[in-house]
Amino acid sequence: MHIKIAKSKEDSQHISELAHYIWHEHYPSIITKEQIDYMLKKFQSADTIYSEIENGTTYLMAYKSTTFVGYAAFYQKGAELFLSKLYINPAYHKQGIGKQLFAEIIQFAQNNNLPSIRLFVNKYNTNSIEAYKKMGFSVEKALITDVGGGFIMDDYTMTYTV
Repeated sequence: MHIKIAKSKEDSQHISELAHYIWHEHYPSIITKEQIDYMLKKFQSADTIYSEIENGTTYLMAYKSTTFVGYAAFYQKGAELFLSKLYINPAYHKQGIGKQLFAEIIQFAQNNNLPSIRLFVNKYNTNSIEAYKKMGFSVEKALITDVGGGFIMDDYTMTYTV
């Protein structure tokens, strides 16, 4: 496996395409199709991803051989690192890809003297919550966020101490 930093519009397009596949595979049992489509358009479109890259969000792209299998996105927010995205193609789950991406994120936090990593995860996304706990995250609090379009995110805030 190898990891590269996304930089181009083409990279953004590949990430968006994988996001669409993953979200439509993973989230129908958690949120409605309408919310999935809304969230993908708002937060996972190629244009949004490329704009985030240009504005300081780091996107890591994970490959098995030449196949793009997962990605993570993070940025510094105050004195901590915020992990905004960590997605692996379901066909490649349980192969250590998420752990390898997370190791890169920890390294970034350490190199920049950031003592913690924070993320939001849907309260009903139990598989992801358990995976984050195995990585060392702990649930901090519940949080409901209005994301527009008549939709909310019903999340937990989870924190990892670097």
